[in-house]
Amino acid sequence: MEILQLKYFQHVARCENISHTAKEFYVPASSVSVAIKKLEKELGVCLFDRSANSLKLNECGKIFLNAVDLCESEMKKAKMAINEYSSLPSGEIRLLLLTNRARVNGAIMEFTKKYPEVSFTIVHENFRGASSYSDFDIVISDKVINSDRFKKRLMLKEELCIAVGSHSPLFSANTVSLKRLSEEKFVCMPEGTSLRDNFNQLFSALGRCPQIAVECNDPFYIMEYVKSGMGVTLFPKISWDSKTDESFRLVAVEDGVYRETYIYTNKDSSPICNMFSNIL
Repeated sequence: MEILQLKYFQHVARCENISHTAKEFYVPASSVSVAIKKLEKELGVCLFDRSANSLKLNECGKIFLNAVDLCESEMKKAKMAINEYSSLPSGEIRLLLLTNRARVNGAIMEFTKKYPEVSFTIVHENFRGASSYSDFDIVISDKVINSDRFKKRLMLKEELCIAVGSHSPLFSANTVSLKRLSEEKFVCMPEGTSLRDNFNQLFSALGRCPQIAVECNDPFYIMEYVKSGMGVTLFPKISWDSKTDESFRLVAVEDGVYRETYIYTNKDSSPICNMFSNIL
């Protein structure tokens, strides 16, 4: 079965005239007739009802024409997609980045190396305008966004552990209860950040406020404070993996504590936004 055979059949099926099709393709009528007969032989059915001076598409022909039309439509879509991806993308991606900054920023740097004509506008963790989510092409968040404008996909599920320095009595522990953690001093991200929200939710069930020794929005310095013995901290096991070293340990919270991060992609955004969200 060849594409040219299908094109001949498709045209004949619509005009029900082999001579018209032959003129359209600039070939002899016999070439069209032979191609149709070969197609029918391969399928094992007649696609047309023939009489002395007429040709009429039959039920088998109608079924096959529908399949050929669908095939043609999919081929056109594939061609458009190939043209989109083969040309160098350009444009702007508006990104609201509420969590997993290191992972996403690494992906941004790799993406712009490959597609230097693409620019990013990035808003970080202090964003609070939930009514303005639609201003962004992509939102990275561990919160639920209830909007029909966005496609939602799970990007990452990670365990939240407690990072403890060698000065801490928890340094030799494998697990720790929430009740025991309430006795510890903490180094935390500031209010309004994703990880601080996770921290607050963790202790809300206890009905007491944890002791906070230091608030800091830089993960590097948070870990420096932990190593110096100023407190312990809530540590995303995958997102902060690059900060792991032998000077502190990760202790699991009893029963496990996890964070799920989602990619929300605006359905109205350009193809380059889908390209970027698909690599995360």
